[in-house]
Amino acid sequence: MNTTSSSVKRKIVLGVVFVIIFAFAIGSIYFLLQLFKIKNIVVSGDPAKVEVNAKQFVGNMIFFQSEAVIKMIKEGNPLIQTIEIKKHFPSTLELVVYKRQPIARLHTNTAIVGIDTEGIVTDMLGVDTLPVISIDVPLVRMGQIIKDDAVKQSVAIINGTSSLVRIKKIERYETLSLRVVCQESNIFFPQKGDIRPILDTLQTLILGFRIKGTMPKTIDLRFDKPVVQF
Repeated sequence: MNTTSSSVKRKIVLGVVFVIIFAFAIGSIYFLLQLFKIKNIVVSGDPAKVEVNAKQFVGNMIFFQSEAVIKMIKEGNPLIQTIEIKKHFPSTLELVVYKRQPIARLHTNTAIVGIDTEGIVTDMLGVDTLPVISIDVPLVRMGQIIKDDAVKQSVAIINGTSSLVRIKKIERYETLSLRVVCQESNIFFPQKGDIRPILDTLQTLILGFRIKGTMPKTIDLRFDKPVVQF
């Protein structure tokens, strides 16, 4: 009888201890969730209008899904290149904004805008010294991806020659060509096709000309073999 009574008491004590530990664990989790609950959102970095939906930031700092939120913010803000999210514990998120930076000025018949390395239309801040892409495309708006072949090729040329030549202007030439007006030469490219092997050829030519100390007036890269005129 005494053995049975002791066993029952032991089970009761263990049950009470378990309940206390469980309640303490639940209380600790609740306390931590409340402690690290997102309360403040700070925007820094490049000056840009960022539309932030408060519902995207419901939750706490520990389990916050940064990648998913960055994707949603970028979809609503096409002029933003990327966003870095910094966590300042216990309750503040900092959004560091990086805007799209233009590499050229796109001149159409109706607008003058910036255009970045991905062919996306940006604003005009700080583009006065950038090369001009003079190609008409309709309905240009901020955040738009330009799909015109000549513009895409022009962007690829600027990206691939930034360390080789100083481009002043790119324009259509004849029907299927582009004329790149540089500080020392005019260079002709096809409007379509893989630009990478052409840029490799141009780099070899430019390095050779600089070693000789003479730059040509024209470099024509539209054919199987380059045509150079001094």
